[in-house]
Amino acid sequence: MRHHWGIGIFAVAIALTSGATAGRAAEGLTVAYYGGSWGDTIHKCIIEPFTKQTGIHVTPEPGVSSVTLAKLEQQKGHPSIDVAWMDGGISELASADGLVAPIDPKKIPNVANMIPEGIYRNTRGQIYALSTGFYALGIAYNTQQVKTKPTSWKDLWDSAYAGAVTVPAPSNAMGIPFILAINKMEGGTLHNLQPGLKKLKSLKVSSFFDTSGGASNSFQSGQVIIGAHYAQAAWALADKGLPIGYAVPKEGAPSGDIRIHIVNGTKKLAEADKFVNYAVSKPAATCMAEHLYVGPATNGVVLSAKAKQRLPWGANGSVKNLALTNWNIVNPMREKITQMFNREVVGN
Repeated sequence: MRHHWGIGIFAVAIALTSGATAGRAAEGLTVAYYGGSWGDTIHKCIIEPFTKQTGIHVTPEPGVSSVTLAKLEQQKGHPSIDVAWMDGGISELASADGLVAPIDPKKIPNVANMIPEGIYRNTRGQIYALSTGFYALGIAYNTQQVKTKPTSWKDLWDSAYAGAVTVPAPSNAMGIPFILAINKMEGGTLHNLQPGLKKLKSLKVSSFFDTSGGASNSFQSGQVIIGAHYAQAAWALADKGLPIGYAVPKEGAPSGDIRIHIVNGTKKLAEADKFVNYAVSKPAATCMAEHLYVGPATNGVVLSAKAKQRLPWGANGSVKNLALTNWNIVNPMREKITQMFNREVVGN
């Protein structure tokens, strides 16, 4: 996600540790995470049960991944954030900048129950991030106005949808993977982005969205009837009773994940370890998958038929079916791609 989602403000009551005559309050944590439906689900599935179980108060620091990264850079050496969620791509940048601490599996035993793809290591072999769910970017569409289910990214260029299309901007977590997917579809390569940029320039968009919430609002208002959007967000709109469908394009759905990190230099490392251990536990992963339809990175999660069907890899797939981005290759190009997109597609 980042990432990419609106801001929600939450409060969790401070519980007191038992046994101390003076009634010393448990050490609190400041946790950076997303807003919107993503933040609501993290709050419901992880923060509330964690505080109930441990008595450790959590103060939210809301924001998309790029904003969280900027805050961590400003706070380097004396962080006020203890734990941070950031999307793939931004996560690698945070690790390279020394902003996140190594995660010790001895102190976070639930790491042992995670799939290998959900555990991220630096060049020294240290774990720097853990996945709390995989997502995919496919085609969301209004089923009343788009009569034929889309099958390809090329369907976004249908003249019937001109001016009623939305796709992610480069600032969104899947913005650059989307640009690269269109470029590949048009025969481009990492060293030749012109085919994709030319194709995107010809797309009659209503908007390029920065946040998932912004895209969802466009669908809800009727301003947009088709676009590249997150499966989770599309299903959330459908659950509200809106006529929204979701399709995986035949060229593949760019995929990523939301990751949890311990901030380097936190003075509350023991509490942060406990929090991260809960965040990757089976109850947390089950709850996240049931409510957000993210693919769990934790083994042994048993889901309802509805949630299974809506996972980014479908009812019978796995993480192996996802078109995950190799951020170590893409990140060095991020700034260049963004500049080229702004100049050649948006005209800024």
